[in-house]
Amino acid sequence: MLTLDVVSRLIGLHQLIIFNFYPYIQRFLQPHQKEVVRMMQFVAQASHEVVPPDVLEPVLRALVNNFVTERNSSDVMAIGLNAIREMCSRAPLVMTEDLLRDLAQYKNYRERSVMMAAKSLIHVYRSSMPHLLHKKDRGRPTEASLEIVARKYGEVDAKEFVPGAEILLETENNESCDDSDESGDEWVNVSHSEDEISDDENIDDEDEDVDGSDDDDNEDIESNSDTEGINDTDQSISTQNSTTNTNPKKKKVVSKKEQLAEKKEKAAQVSSMRILSDEDFKRIEIAQLSKQMTSAKNRKRPAEPEETSRGELVRLKDIENIYKKRKHDKQTRIDSIKKGQEGREKFGYKDGRLNPFSSKTNREKKKTKNFMMIKHKAKGKVKKSFKDKQIALRNHLTN
Repeated sequence: MLTLDVVSRLIGLHQLIIFNFYPYIQRFLQPHQKEVVRMMQFVAQASHEVVPPDVLEPVLRALVNNFVTERNSSDVMAIGLNAIREMCSRAPLVMTEDLLRDLAQYKNYRERSVMMAAKSLIHVYRSSMPHLLHKKDRGRPTEASLEIVARKYGEVDAKEFVPGAEILLETENNESCDDSDESGDEWVNVSHSEDEISDDENIDDEDEDVDGSDDDDNEDIESNSDTEGINDTDQSISTQNSTTNTNPKKKKVVSKKEQLAEKKEKAAQVSSMRILSDEDFKRIEIAQLSKQMTSAKNRKRPAEPEETSRGELVRLKDIENIYKKRKHDKQTRIDSIKKGQEGREKFGYKDGRLNPFSSKTNREKKKTKNFMMIKHKAKGKVKKSFKDKQIALRNHLTN
């Protein structure tokens, strides 16, 4: 066991390719095997993206066929789904579309442990390869999901910038706009001397005679130019409206691609022009988390927590983690029932007496009398004639 643990850790940490390790450990993946959970941990630790999917697929099939079946108990099924989740989080290309959709159906299973394990597997592929899931399992599209690009085998996602660094440029622009608004709102004093006003008035009086003779000649020219300008503006507005109404859908599609390209350019510009501080990284982290919460249509909703990062080593408790409702003993259940019945009216016979300490009627007392006290009267009722029964019934109805 210790040897297998060391070898699996070396394969996972240094991304070694040892093809014979996986068929060897596959034969131990049986529910009746001793320390089978440790074997699942070793398989998950030895899985990484460099291993070809064809090599890991038989191990995945063995886990599905031996553990995730209804002939096993719910705990065995939940542990099998947890092992598949840990394995696929390190090598997502192992899973096929048909198999993933079949395993996703266990989200409606009657046992809570199996249901939660299936949902955790769905969350793994929502953040890595959402196109393999059914449309209803992908969730509402968010800004972060639009940026997800499925990688092929051997493809390296090496980025030349810090993702989310464009938020720093936007905050700086907002701060500069706020400063300019504050400076524009200040009062500006403009001083005019009396001499300048008097000189302007004299100049205007001298020019009135000259301008008066030229007004009649210029009116015709201005009217013609105004009509031509109005016609030109009408034609330009009509052409703009026709161009905007032709292909609105294409513009929407292009705008999304352009927005992503602009964000990448801004992030590359910020990361190459400045040294990012700890406060900048905090802003970037907050912006990246807000993308997971903000939908593509700017409708905010509380998203389910997702694990964006994975550790190099597989924790045993991640595979053994089973969601179960804790069983309560009889006394705790009785206490919880009584707690819910506080302040509620009692069911049953309601006493209509105004004074609860007053005596009851004879009719009510008959119900609680001992049978030995009334057995002779019961015999007399059986021997009654039909006429006596009618009289007794009449007296009962009148009273």
